[in-house]
Amino acid sequence: MKAKFFFWIVAGACVMILRCSLVKNETSKNMENTTNTKKTDTNYENGFGCDLNTGKCTTSSNSNDEIESSLSNVKSGKLIYVGDPICSTCLAFSSEIKALKKEFEGELNFQLVLGGLRPYGTEPISNMRDYLLPHFDNLAKMTGLPINNKVLYDNSFILNTEPPSRAVVVMRALAPKVENEFYERVQKAFYIDNRNTNYVEAYLDIAKDFGIKKEVFKEKFESNEIKELVKSDFEFARKLGVRSFPTVLLESNGQFSVITQGYSKSEVMINKVKSQLYSKPIEN
Repeated sequence: MKAKFFFWIVAGACVMILRCSLVKNETSKNMENTTNTKKTDTNYENGFGCDLNTGKCTTSSNSNDEIESSLSNVKSGKLIYVGDPICSTCLAFSSEIKALKKEFEGELNFQLVLGGLRPYGTEPISNMRDYLLPHFDNLAKMTGLPINNKVLYDNSFILNTEPPSRAVVVMRALAPKVENEFYERVQKAFYIDNRNTNYVEAYLDIAKDFGIKKEVFKEKFESNEIKELVKSDFEFARKLGVRSFPTVLLESNGQFSVITQGYSKSEVMINKVKSQLYSKPIEN
């Protein structure tokens, strides 16, 4: 009897342990699923809406160390600005980057690189409306511009930053001296005029304002050559280790420095560039 009683006690204990283990495993799976969902949400939000606190539009996590380690094989001798036409912080950054460029005009070359915030996207922007509305409101406050959020209610608008980036590359090929001005006009075409930047028609009047015939711009925009060139910009940004916009890098005498990742005032960037340029002894 004692042996039988002992057997049932042991058996009962094993069942309880097994049930606890199953519950624990199920809980772990639920926690893992929750964690994965949060990670997806984070990537989703950073993929376009940008972070109001850091002033960055981010494709995935990165750090200064990632950028610095990626620059060893890059030789440019210039200020490199990595942005995206549909990056809200990049529009707010427009006056700051123009002031930085002007400060070092004739001393440092300048290169605009299209970073590819959300290229080849397939999701309607209306799906992101609740998240993006405060970002549009914040952009209006930062810039004083009449930012239009009606695009967030357009179920037909697919968020794809490749076409507006490609349009900038077209202008780079046709009229490189006005590339930066055209880039800013494309930003405003989206955020103020709510033009559908997935189609070439959104850019034709802007191109005409810069002296480019509409048919010439359209032909370039639809060419395989330009489609490959914009991919090269995206790849170059990744080679630099840049995944958040705006980012400004300085190359001087083969040495690279991160001037800013995210929104920064021009005077802060100017001082940082000067400290990098002039902190080393000048060789005779």
